[in-house]
Amino acid sequence: MTDMSIDRPPRFDERARGGIAFLTSLCAHVALLLILALCVYTAGRESQGILLTAHTDNSDSAALLDLTPQFELQPEAAPAEPLEPEVDAGEIAIDVDIELPDPGEGLNDPIGSQLTSITAADVVATLKPSGNRRGASFFGTYAAGNRFVYVLDSSRSMLGDRWVYACNQLLDSLNGLEESQEFVVICFDMHTTFMFNKSPADVAFLHPTPPIVARIRRWLRSIELGRATMPAEAMQYALQLNPDAIFMLSDGELQDNTVNLLRMLNSPRSERRQIPIHTVHLFSLQGRRTLQLIAMENGGTFTPVEQQRGFRQFPVR
Repeated sequence: MTDMSIDRPPRFDERARGGIAFLTSLCAHVALLLILALCVYTAGRESQGILLTAHTDNSDSAALLDLTPQFELQPEAAPAEPLEPEVDAGEIAIDVDIELPDPGEGLNDPIGSQLTSITAADVVATLKPSGNRRGASFFGTYAAGNRFVYVLDSSRSMLGDRWVYACNQLLDSLNGLEESQEFVVICFDMHTTFMFNKSPADVAFLHPTPPIVARIRRWLRSIELGRATMPAEAMQYALQLNPDAIFMLSDGELQDNTVNLLRMLNSPRSERRQIPIHTVHLFSLQGRRTLQLIAMENGGTFTPVEQQRGFRQFPVR
């Protein structure tokens, strides 16, 4: 009999290939699951590793590795330089409240508290500038010119030595004038009193002749000191007389609107010329800054006068 069987390749090879494919697939899936599990485990945790980055330069030098950690280092802040404050020129406030020296330091009467032999004529000769310019001196303050108005405080606070001292200094100043020069005297308290008790319309400049100065002395002795210290009206009349300078004396705080009045009538920015106002503050600290302000704003000189120990004044000469 003929053998009809045909030789077939064994089935082992097919089974082996199938098993290898199954194992390969299983390993791939397991590896994938492990990778996914690792990613889930490390998600959200800060890395503590070191970042290696390569930088290339435009030159042909070799690339360098930057071994810098991933966190950033904050640069140290440079010390701030002090800034100059910006000042607006329109907001600059000018401080007119000047600090005064302590009482007793350089505030003594420059002529002398005891009315020595020094006269106003001597002071004028010492203080006036070189040349032919003439002037007047009152409590040591010199003013150039030919016409002067003296405005004196005649309030009750001036009673006693203050009034006598002021009157004697006024007489000394008048005696120091040349007879061709002219003057007017005005007193103030609550009212305004013109020399020889004249009305404002009759007031006129006088020459300091000996008879006129003698009349001024008698008139000063007759004045009765009144209440309040209100020089605004007296200063207004003094400005209307248009003198070369005004001497103003007081011993207390002013009780009216003199400062504002002078700012309106005698401002350096007004159309008319500013008349210098020289102020003298006598034997007190009260009101001293006000007189100092008036002198500063009106182109004058401020003279504070301190009372000496044992001071005794003679009667009006």
